[in-house]
Amino acid sequence: MASFVRKLSQFSKTEVQRAFKSARRVGRHPGLTILLSSKQLECGRVLIIASRKVGNAPERNLLRRQLKAIFYEEKLFERGFECIIILRKEAVPLSFAQLKELLLDAYRRV
Repeated sequence: MASFVRKLSQFSKTEVQRAFKSARRVGRHPGLTILLSSKQLECGRVLIIASRKVGNAPERNLLRRQLKAIFYEEKLFERGFECIIILRKEAVPLSFAQLKELLLDAYRRV
């Protein structure tokens, strides 16, 4: 079980490049941008990009953990897309419920 959850967010360099080439933006918020591309493996994965400008390490890690939890709990990996989430500093004050609504709304648009 733990290895499956860990694989939901592991990408190689070539997989990241391929995901960005085929991705299209489906959600936009001042704090984050959500891109979706077709899956490359048997299940969808999530790639979360947060630079140091987003906040300090605990803030960035909290956002990553929350987004991964939403991705796993809502079983978004079964939908057949790879999700790329680009975070900005405006995402730090967002609550778990707001992040969940933004991510689910992006998947509803597809």
